[in-house]
Amino acid sequence: MRLNPLTWLVLALSTMAAVLLVDDPRFSTLVAALALTLATAGTRSLTTLLGAFTLTVPTGLSMLLIHAPHGSAPLAGPVTGDGLSLAADLTLRFLALMSTLLAAMALIRVPDLVKAVQASPLGHRTAYILGASIQLLPQGRAVVAAVRDAQRLRGRRIGARVITRLAVPTITQLLSTGTRRGLALETAGLDLPGRRTVLRPVPHTATDKVITLLAPLTVAVIAWI
Repeated sequence: MRLNPLTWLVLALSTMAAVLLVDDPRFSTLVAALALTLATAGTRSLTTLLGAFTLTVPTGLSMLLIHAPHGSAPLAGPVTGDGLSLAADLTLRFLALMSTLLAAMALIRVPDLVKAVQASPLGHRTAYILGASIQLLPQGRAVVAAVRDAQRLRGRRIGARVITRLAVPTITQLLSTGTRRGLALETAGLDLPGRRTVLRPVPHTATDKVITLLAPLTVAVIAWI
């Protein structure tokens, strides 16, 4: 489903709010299944599914250790029935929240998100900060890999000297890149007043408008009920 990135964000946040408000394991299971199915079909990859369960399994085990022994209805040994039920409920809720968040992240393209934010009242400065923040982690990983390869080519083992041979060159490279980028942005007129135009704006269709209106309205109705 091709939607505006801001529509995906509104839909994801509304769904997460609904999961917290409804507080029903059946609803949480349904939301998780729909989100994972949508993300898998949209990306043709199991990355979102694996990511959601990778985050949920340790969280579920911690919920089990915390709540299972501390109920009021003994079941088997130290395990209590109501504590086990509470742990399962919280785990399913966490799975639904993480599945929704990861599905939105998987279905949103960063360039489209930046263009959509730029066209919104938030403006081009917010769009740049958002795009730079999202790309910082993958860019940092690429710089770390490049520094590690450079040290290996020079015949140097990082070992215990991780700070001097890996951390310092990585930070230096990131700061240098940020400085060059700042000069380029100043030359391009980032701080100049006025509106900016986008060469190929992200479409905001009637479907986007309907979803953007109905999703928060549905959450408001759930909260009121």
